[in-house]
Amino acid sequence: MRQSYRGDPMSDQIRRKLKRAAAVLFTRHGFAATRVADIVAKAGVAQGTFYLHFENKPSIFVELVDDFFSGLLKETLGRLPVEKLQTCVQVTEEIEMIWNAVIRYCRRHRSLTKLVLRETQALPAEQRNHINRHFEQGSDTLAQYVEHAQQLGLIKDLPARLAAWLVIGLIERTMHYSVLIAPDAPSEVLAAHCTEFELHGLLADGCVNGEEQI
Repeated sequence: MRQSYRGDPMSDQIRRKLKRAAAVLFTRHGFAATRVADIVAKAGVAQGTFYLHFENKPSIFVELVDDFFSGLLKETLGRLPVEKLQTCVQVTEEIEMIWNAVIRYCRRHRSLTKLVLRETQALPAEQRNHINRHFEQGSDTLAQYVEHAQQLGLIKDLPARLAAWLVIGLIERTMHYSVLIAPDAPSEVLAAHCTEFELHGLLADGCVNGEEQI
């Protein structure tokens, strides 16, 4: 049975080394072509050490993606509690901040972003379903945001879950565009365009350019 060494500084350091090595190799060669032997060789540890920390190759991939989504949520909606939402101006400002945070985060974590975009479908079904739950969690959080904004009359009366999933799709495409297609485009400009595109379909008729109509 694989033992847990979390909390031990030396063990945590080895775990981080293994994850860094795996991220590089998964990105460079793909999930299917990367072997555990390749990961431990790059990390500079014995193969037996790998199995003290991870059950198998899919498990280290899943943990990398868990880390990615956890950090992304923390830096976006995690910093903007929906309960504080009150005005159209605030909706526009917050959405633009979220887009900017998404783009900056993905560019800081290019390898993990590429893994999420390119390699998730290569996972076995069990791990693939685990990854899909991250998108479901993101959708649930966005739906709560949309529902609260709708109650305040700031967002159109659309099905909140549908709106959330449409935004999730837009986020995924923006990750792809900002990291793989236009990595040098200013994040502020991309965020402004994404905000305009999103709000064109969501913002209530009483809100124009982020301001309430009188």
